Amino acid sequence: MNNLYSHVSSIAQKYPDSPALISYDDSGAVIEEISYLLLKKKLESAAGWLLSNNLSEGDSVAFALRNSSELLILSWAAWSMGIVTVPLDMKKDTLDEHVYKIKLSKAKVLIRKKDEFKDIEKKLDLEKVKIININNINENLRIDDKYWKKGLDHLALILFTSGTTAHPKGVMLSLENLIVNAQGIKDWLSIQNPDRFIVNLPLHHINSTTFCLASLSAGASIAIFSNYSNSKFWQRIAISQATFTSIVPSICFDQLAKEKEFNTFKDKIKLNRIQIGSAPVVVGDVKEFIAKYKIPLYQGYGQTETALRVTGVPMDLDNFLYKRLVEENSIGKPMTWAEVEVIDEKGDVLTEGKEGEISVKGKAVMKGYIGKKEGFKNGYFTTGDIGYFKTINSSRYFFLKGRKKEIIIKGGINISPVSVESKLKELSKDIDQVYIVGVEDKRYGEEIGAVICWKADVDIQKATVGLKYKLIRGSEHISSYEAPYYLFSFNSSDLPMTSTGKVQRSILKNRINKEDFEKVNLIYKNSDYKFLFLSLNSKYLSLSFDLYNYCWDPLVLNINEFKKQVKNNLAIVAVDSSDKVQGLIILKTTNISEKKLSSMSYDEVLLSDESFNKEMQNIICIAICSSNYKPSDIPKVNLKPTVGEVKEYLLSGKDSVYNFHAKPKGGFKKGASLISLLPNARKEDKRSLGYNMLLKYPKITKEVCLTKDASVAVNLIESVMLVARELRIKNVYAFSRPSGLALYISKKYK
Repeated sequence: MNNLYSHVSSIAQKYPDSPALISYDDSGAVIEEISYLLLKKKLESAAGWLLSNNLSEGDSVAFALRNSSELLILSWAAWSMGIVTVPLDMKKDTLDEHVYKIKLSKAKVLIRKKDEFKDIEKKLDLEKVKIININNINENLRIDDKYWKKGLDHLALILFTSGTTAHPKGVMLSLENLIVNAQGIKDWLSIQNPDRFIVNLPLHHINSTTFCLASLSAGASIAIFSNYSNSKFWQRIAISQATFTSIVPSICFDQLAKEKEFNTFKDKIKLNRIQIGSAPVVVGDVKEFIAKYKIPLYQGYGQTETALRVTGVPMDLDNFLYKRLVEENSIGKPMTWAEVEVIDEKGDVLTEGKEGEISVKGKAVMKGYIGKKEGFKNGYFTTGDIGYFKTINSSRYFFLKGRKKEIIIKGGINISPVSVESKLKELSKDIDQVYIVGVEDKRYGEEIGAVICWKADVDIQKATVGLKYKLIRGSEHISSYEAPYYLFSFNSSDLPMTSTGKVQRSILKNRINKEDFEKVNLIYKNSDYKFLFLSLNSKYLSLSFDLYNYCWDPLVLNINEFKKQVKNNLAIVAVDSSDKVQGLIILKTTNISEKKLSSMSYDEVLLSDESFNKEMQNIICIAICSSNYKPSDIPKVNLKPTVGEVKEYLLSGKDSVYNFHAKPKGGFKKGASLISLLPNARKEDKRSLGYNMLLKYPKITKEVCLTKDASVAVNLIESVMLVARELRIKNVYAFSRPSGLALYISKKYK
């Protein structure tokens, strides 16, 4: 292959009408189908568009784009011109990390979708980086043949991988690296023109990048959705008519519970092989998957630094040997391009059965890291993974034992402990030392655990709740994907140290049992309930949604509206010993004054854009739900009472919701007091005739407690008081409705 564009041209001659790229929307409808002949033309116009934006050979361009045909076409056009691409991680990275990657890669231009990724503008303006909105590229644009870069040895792609430092390392991959590995994968999995690959991983990841190239090299087609959907995995496999895909172990785990969905689409599924890798594989999950779905999984091993696969379990094995390799969790034998050895600390090559560091030579191995001379020993790239090999049927098969590096692999994504540690110290000034360790997880392989040594004289309970709040609420300093799921408080004098004073994370990790870690979402617990922060990826989300709609009928939300409430606010669920959701409370933290709150409608409070990064003064309970609540019928009422009449009704003790809030809780001698009534706060609420109450609880003191044997709703309010105490929030309010008002008025004026 002389050039990527010339390769596409030759495929376009051979298979002009074969589909190259097929894009789908979330529902599964085809957005666009691009044949190989059309792909050639689109590469030409994309190249013309890049040139028109002053990008040429040697320049770098960053992409802030989700999975799309546009991203692939622009990448392939850029590589064909000798332009270096830098795809950004739109899910995991913080804004500061995006800026760091753009600066380190010396990207001249950032390409994004219009009206997306807008918060980066000011920061990039300071760096003199041009931001371009990708629009419909002029199909008539072309470039002169002189702009097509000949050869493959030029830098094509910069991807970032977490290392042992605070910042990720920029891996420099040539077009040759990518093409060599792609062709190795094509041969390994016997990819041919009739095949169709479905993209299940992000295109800023080396996995999807190289697999798409492998499909392209075979003249196969590529099916693209903008994002991965766990719930629609089998549906999308069926819709796209995919014959193969590549997944990480967490996807394998997720689909073990989706047999019903598989059977729904079984007759339309053409998938006949799956490649699995990019993270440690669980043998039991693989065996169960194969048994359920009768689709073979072929394990592969590799890294970003090797442009993806180094080894893989062959497809042409007899059934006995295949099962044996699955049982023994083999990562397979080397790709045709790869020279793989196991070496010791001195760099000497080890013999069969001896454990050492897996090391690789070959044309797919990276050019190096940006600005760093590391990662190589005696001409071999040292992976940091410990393993061994044994000879089976005259071939060397490799096996992983663990990692030499302290990298955590969560669902196929590398997480740098040092990076997370520095971010946690920014979040909490109460932390003296913190060490990140991997905690075994059924879904992701590993979750993030933070072992924290707090500063002297710190109230550990208060500091822990404060940190949990910041992690659940979200922060610009740390992404939700790398935020710890577990916390453990540790005495600094007990830290295992080397002779040079370095903490030994592996020993520290082994000293703490998984069950001793405290989950970040756990706030408090008593003999009746656990009180947990609710997040969008929580297993309690759908149950909480059902409870909300049960209690708040007729103000019913759809699931997307409910998710928005959870995302934009703070939600706490009460879960009983049988793991059932018995209560839910949704909160808003704000600095809005009491005077202003007294005149605001429910929607105005809900939509107020107070920053969560400020030191908040107030917590407002905007919705509370209890499984004990029994909704009554809503009578039709044409007469609307005055504010005075409603106050009279409330103070008479006839409204259950008002009485609930007015009852003493948390060890206080009195409950909430009525601050104001809003007559048109929620016009659509027929139960309360549109009225809303603003109530204020007593000033929070140290004596707040969870009342034993109280209702779940009472305990939820008390848990809010405890959170307010730990976060030093001064005031707790409730925005609620007099739920029996319509019934009262209908009887009074009958």
